[in-house]
Parts: sequence; structure tokens; C-alpha cells
Amino acid sequence: MDHLKKTTACVADLKKRAKRRIPGFAFDYVEGGCNSEVALRGNRAALDAVKLRADYLVPYKAPDLTTELLGQFYSAPFGIAPLGLTGIVWPNATLFHARAAKQSNIPFVLSTLSTNSIEQAAECAEENFWFQLYPPSDLSIRSDLMRRAEEVGCKNLVVTVDVPAAGQRPRDIKNGLAIPPRISPKSVFQSALCPAWSIATLTAGLPQFASITPYMKDVSNMEDVANYIRTTLKDVVDQEMLKTIRDAWRGNLIVKGVNNVGDALLAVEAGADGIIVSNHGGRQLDAAQSTVDTLQAIKSAVPEHIVVMVDSGVESGVDIARFLSHGAACVFAGRAFLYGVGAHGEPGAQHTIDILSEELTQVMAQLHCELPSQVVGNRIN
Repeated sequence: MDHLKKTTACVADLKKRAKRRIPGFAFDYVEGGCNSEVALRGNRAALDAVKLRADYLVPYKAPDLTTELLGQFYSAPFGIAPLGLTGIVWPNATLFHARAAKQSNIPFVLSTLSTNSIEQAAECAEENFWFQLYPPSDLSIRSDLMRRAEEVGCKNLVVTVDVPAAGQRPRDIKNGLAIPPRISPKSVFQSALCPAWSIATLTAGLPQFASITPYMKDVSNMEDVANYIRTTLKDVVDQEMLKTIRDAWRGNLIVKGVNNVGDALLAVEAGADGIIVSNHGGRQLDAAQSTVDTLQAIKSAVPEHIVVMVDSGVESGVDIARFLSHGAACVFAGRAFLYGVGAHGEPGAQHTIDILSEELTQVMAQLHCELPSQVVGNRIN
């Protein structure tokens, strides 16, 4: 991967290169937030405000990123967040991420709305495979998705709770990416400017929601897909639904989208084993608090055995350290990994992991922290 460093030494470089290599509507889908993008900017500002203290004269040991989560050891305290519609960035981007996660031994979370199926992704990620569930209102479909996840060996089910309504994302609406998508002269022109992307997409075919395609028996066009997703695929998740899912799932239950103490305690009461503190990367509620501002209170409020993780706004290894300093056991990144694939195709997935690992190792060395759990002692309040 040394040759990739010469062109893309950080996630910001990946983002710039991806912007040149994928169509504008695909880049906007990844980069954008909801409404006026206040929450998106707030995530960045809140992380930038976190300062860390370096204790240079205390005993030093080389950093070891190894992390235990939910009974499994990983090689770093970060993972790949669930990413929907990944095929719009690059065909089979999900599988690129899954293979890289397995190779580097970090968690990989597959979205219900990924463009590769549960079975395909699990074959690539193996024991590092987690599945994120948007619980369908149709109980038979919900049960079957969970069955499929269990059959491929998934031990960690991630239930997302912060999408009671679709996010209002002006960039996607203007680009025709609201379902059903709209092909316009603008989108055709943008695609023509990205020949490598266009060839790859034409070869692979238009992205499909691969995990849910088997259930769309009477769907003949994109308008039907839109109606299906609105009426059948996603249901509003509350505590009672979490309890129902808890009763049906034999593995670890992780609740994603928690961003206040009250919801965290309700999730624990419902039987959650872990929580991912999240504001959906600023893509759902534009007035949401930044997760780095809510993480410590949530961590302090829940029982010690609950694994508290986090996402939203990660752009560097420094950001991962900032979240670790507030008590996160694991930090998930989303956009960074899509920029990586957009910038370099499949090698970009591994390159993104390498960038974040090297940056985090450097920060921990600066702080004289041997283990990720020790970073919490180096935050400047």
C-alpha cells in the first residue's frame, strides 16, 4: 500500500480523490447530511474541540491496538459502520470492505440496505461479520432476515432506532437520489465524466438492495420499490419492539442510534448487550447533539457490562482517539471507508484501515498510552 500513500496519505486526501473519480450525485450521497447540515458540521466542530493531554515523562510502552468486544478480540478499536446503497459509490464496495475487515481483523457491520447480500458479505467477513437490521413491519420478513444472519454465523445484531422517518437530504433530492431515482441529463453528464466508474457500473449492473430483493415478490419498478421500503421494510423501533427482537435473537443485541441517557437506559432494560451512540452521521436530525458530547454521560449511566460504542463524524485516527478519551470501547467510521473505495477501488478499503490504524497508533504513542482503554485518562476537560 506504500504507493497509495503517495497520493492519499489521509482520509481528506481520499475524499478529494473520490470526488474526482465518482459522479457528483454519488459523492453528494456520501458527503451530505440532512436539512441545513447543521448536525453534520456540529459533529466536526465538537470533535475538533476535544483536546488530549500528552504525558511525555511517564513510562512508555509501544501502543497495542488490540481490543476485546463482546467476547471477541479485534486488532483495533474501530470498525466499518453499516453503509446503505454502497454500490452507488463503486460496485461491490460492500464486499471490498468485508474482505478488508477480515484481513485486518476489525468489525464489519452490513446494512440491511447494502447492495450486497447477507450471505455474500458474511462469506467475505467471516467471524468479523455483524448485521445491522432495519426491522421490517412484516414479521415474517423480520424473522427471516434474522434467521439468515444467524445461519451465516453472525453473533452481533445491530438494530438501528434513529430512523422513524426518512432523513430530508436536499443534495439527494436535487440529484434525483430520493427513491425512486431520477435519471436526468445532469446525472448522465456526471457519469460520463467518470469513465472508470461508468464502466464498472455498466459491467456490474445497477445497484440493488440485495438482502431484501428475495422478499419483493410483486415489485416490478422503482416506484414499487419505494412503496415497499416505506410500507414494509422499515418500521418505527421502540422499546417494545426491542424486547421482541431480544426474545428472538440468541446472539448479542446492539442498539444503534442512541444519543441520550434515557434511551440508553431503555435499551439496557430491553436486554441490549451493547449500544452504539450515534446521530446517524448528521443524516437524520439536523438539531441532534454531537455524539462526542453525549458519550460520556451515557457511558457513566449504563451498567459496566454494557459495551458502549460510537459513530458519527470520524475522519481520522485522531478522531478515534478523541472518542476513546470519552469512554468508547469501539469507534465506527462510515464515510471514510466509502471515500477509500471511491478513491482507489478495492485497495482503498484496506488503505483506509491502514491510515486510521497508523494515525491512531501515532496519537497513542504521543500520549504514552499502551492500550486504547488508557486514552480516557488523557482528555483535557
